[in-house]
Amino acid sequence: MSHTLTLQSVVDCSHLSIQPEGDEFSIGDSSIGEFLRVPEVAVDVVRLLDGKNTLLQVKTKIDRKYGEDVDVLDFVEMLKECDLIYKIDSEVLNDSFQKEVNPVLFTLGRIFFSRAANLLYVVSFAALILLLILHPALIPTFRDMFVFEPVGLSGLIFLVVGWGLTLIHEFAHLLAASKEKVHSKIRLNLRMIFLVAETDMTGLWGKPKKNRYVPFLAGMAWNTVIALGCFAVQLVSASELAVAFARMIALITLYGFVWQFIIFLRTDVYYVISNWKNTSAMHEHSLLFLRKTVLRKDAAEWEALPLHEKKNAQWFGILYIIGGFISVSLTLYLQVPAIWYTISYAVRSLSTYTYSSYYFWDSLMVVTVGVIELAIWLIGLKNARKDRIARRNNPPNQEQEAV
Repeated sequence: MSHTLTLQSVVDCSHLSIQPEGDEFSIGDSSIGEFLRVPEVAVDVVRLLDGKNTLLQVKTKIDRKYGEDVDVLDFVEMLKECDLIYKIDSEVLNDSFQKEVNPVLFTLGRIFFSRAANLLYVVSFAALILLLILHPALIPTFRDMFVFEPVGLSGLIFLVVGWGLTLIHEFAHLLAASKEKVHSKIRLNLRMIFLVAETDMTGLWGKPKKNRYVPFLAGMAWNTVIALGCFAVQLVSASELAVAFARMIALITLYGFVWQFIIFLRTDVYYVISNWKNTSAMHEHSLLFLRKTVLRKDAAEWEALPLHEKKNAQWFGILYIIGGFISVSLTLYLQVPAIWYTISYAVRSLSTYTYSSYYFWDSLMVVTVGVIELAIWLIGLKNARKDRIARRNNPPNQEQEAV
């Protein structure tokens, strides 16, 4: 059936969640992760789409309440395009609504993100900061990437452990979202040129604002506990190998923690701030502010923004600059020295030793690790291109889609 909408149609959107977001509202369904940011009049329309009223009856009530001609039919057409309508004239359009999350993930989420567990994460963070102040030698350096003298072997171990810890970070998001009965999935993507693993938790926008913070911060919470455990190993262990592995893991987890403050890459902290400030387009508006301020471009588009969005964008624009400083600092402190050291080792070993030497093969392992990283990056590039194509083909004003 074509499901053509008319003023005589009876539409059922009773499944949609409605959450206040400052002066606006988020409407959508957590099961499919589709949300729209709308004004109050749209919320009143949705509340009347109960599968009993015709659109003409809905329009009559809304026009009477607001004293003006409201285009209810056009709004409902938009809901249909976004797959947010459950039924039209008793005919089911989308049977994906109200799917339950995996019960095992829900149970684990309740355990690992209970009030007691969340308190443990806060205490762990405080203890972590205290240890870094009292024992500055615990601060990792790029040399902690290399557990063993052979750089290729160390690089392979670093690659495996690094991606393992990344998955643990994302799994924390997944469990915390499952506790809120929100479906989520983990995948690779690119933020600018940076490869990231991300957990799609779009369904959180259908939950109360206060319920979103823990899922957004879950990965950083687990990073904190892991890093604290590594610090404990360094302080009490007599095993050089255990300490070396602990320093490497601490480096990865702390790097991942600080990375979240590079908010222009839409990291965990980005979503925390976006949720706090009730803005659905923080990234776009902040870039617009920077273009207007630095490049003297897009002034007309800037002037068209609502006043509260301008205030948010100005503040976020400054945070973007701070994020840029953090990004450059991490690159110069860790990435550039590590890459230079690794490439120098590989070139020197390949030009000095023959295939009968261990160092020759270890250098080839360095090249292999680089190829693996490139392959993973290309997967992220493929996913990022799919996202860009999807946004071009489906441009409704949706909430932010992932963490």
